[in-house]
Amino acid sequence: MGLIMNDCQSVFITSHGGPDVLEIRSAPIPDPKEHEVLVEIKFSGINFADIMSRMGLYTTSFKPPYRLGMEIAGVVVKAGSDKYSSMVGQTVVGMCRSGGYSTFVNAPAEQLFVIDDKWQSVSAAIPVNYLTAYFMMVHQGNLRKDETILIHGIGGGVGIAALQIAKKIGSSVIGTASGGKHSKIKELGVDQLIDYQKEDFSEKVMEMTNGKGVDLILDSLGGEELAKSYSCLSEFGRVGAYGFSTAVTGPKRNYFKILPKFLKMPKFNPRHMMMNNQGAFGFHLGMIRQRKDLVSKYGKILFDWLEDGTIVPIIDSVFELDKASDAHKYIGDRKNFGKVLLSPSK
Repeated sequence: MGLIMNDCQSVFITSHGGPDVLEIRSAPIPDPKEHEVLVEIKFSGINFADIMSRMGLYTTSFKPPYRLGMEIAGVVVKAGSDKYSSMVGQTVVGMCRSGGYSTFVNAPAEQLFVIDDKWQSVSAAIPVNYLTAYFMMVHQGNLRKDETILIHGIGGGVGIAALQIAKKIGSSVIGTASGGKHSKIKELGVDQLIDYQKEDFSEKVMEMTNGKGVDLILDSLGGEELAKSYSCLSEFGRVGAYGFSTAVTGPKRNYFKILPKFLKMPKFNPRHMMMNNQGAFGFHLGMIRQRKDLVSKYGKILFDWLEDGTIVPIIDSVFELDKASDAHKYIGDRKNFGKVLLSPSK
């Protein structure tokens, strides 16, 4: 991909497939609608959902070609109405429906947080990862100080966010990650680690908890691994599902490999949950429709925590906008520790 210096450059998914389907395209800078502001993007967050969207494994109303990216940090350069004119010139961070991998994007003003300039880069790691972790752990999971949480993929963006929030709550943390990431994760205060490439996590969890199980699980794995997670619950334990990373078996979609994983997805039995005092729930940040007030409320808490040092987003690397395909491959190969960003001005 070659970066074209024109009005606005965006990364498009030209068709579903591997990282090579990402392409830079140029178009006039769009005017914001009445409820929007135009943001000149300084950093864009890359999420695993973007990888799955590129592969055609993610639920979306968009069909190729379409612009990718939903997490941005930048400066407001134009308001769609006088109501938001005071935001012009302000540094903001937040989410948009699509088009985050761009030099400019229109975003709903109410979904943006005004921040101090000094947080511009690290703040791009907060909206998706930290809000996902906070909703699942605090709002839905009701994690308490005397409880133990199992965090799958603890070396990724949501995993690190969840670890830091759990430490704020005072909970005990067990995490799964490849062995190469263990030393870095230990520095963040995890209590116990499991190398999922060499060990059966369900057996290790029960061993680590003396057969009791854990109180809350954040499961990004899906498929039969979600069923294994459920088997690790303690009495009154609950598991939260927010992804299906085990469906990503390579850079391109392979239905022959994916279908068996879908078929092995657990069908939770209400009677079994009732008799064991256990529960399961799901979370999808992009599907919040009626309670956007909670996004604002919890976002404010998280940015207050950023200011006082409670949370410290870890940026693994920053790729240039025209290297989005390289960034996708890097994440798809599970090489990142923390958040990967794109920057038009890197």
